[in-house]
Amino acid sequence: MYSQNNEVRIVNSHERYSIEKYDRIADTYDTSLDGKFTAKFKQKMLTFCSVSDGDRVLDVGCGNGRLIYEISRKAEIKAYGIDISPKMIEVCKQQYGNIDFDISSGEDLPFDDGSFDMLTICCVLHHLNNPVRFFKEAHRVLRKNGTLIVGEPCFPFIIRKITDWIISPLLKAGDNKLFSHRGLKELFTSNGFSIVEVCNKEFKQIIKGGKYDG
Repeated sequence: MYSQNNEVRIVNSHERYSIEKYDRIADTYDTSLDGKFTAKFKQKMLTFCSVSDGDRVLDVGCGNGRLIYEISRKAEIKAYGIDISPKMIEVCKQQYGNIDFDISSGEDLPFDDGSFDMLTICCVLHHLNNPVRFFKEAHRVLRKNGTLIVGEPCFPFIIRKITDWIISPLLKAGDNKLFSHRGLKELFTSNGFSIVEVCNKEFKQIIKGGKYDG
């Protein structure tokens, strides 16, 4: 369980495994296998991030805060980060005192409607129990014409299925489901986002979407 909006929420098994794993590696995340793997995604995602002074930006599943910190260096923004791991949030607060961090799931964002100009999520979506719920929440908390940037691994069909059905259940690291490039794009277009920019190479897929209402 973890605290969100001053309430205690019971987590599902994927969340529980994620909390256990990332609490364990929080202090050494940058040098861990996970940290080195996601660093390449973050580097590319930064090239997709166009921000202006005064923008409000949220990083969901912020880990140790590196991505939202790098985004905050681009302009005088108001930066926020949330993560399900209490230990990760503790590390974030120690390292980046000018950014607001809190413990939260990616499926129930503790913010008002229309709170942000940009939302990022890097290598987190495949951990979520209900990715569609995340997209609906992202759409809700983004302002009109807001931007959503998602980074996710992209592997061939057979690798995805072996990982989803065999490797992930054995590792118990909180992974739920890997996404094909087509499947990830459909999550955007079926939940109120137009596709603005795409990168899909070297097992990395980065998609930038724009919120539309209708």
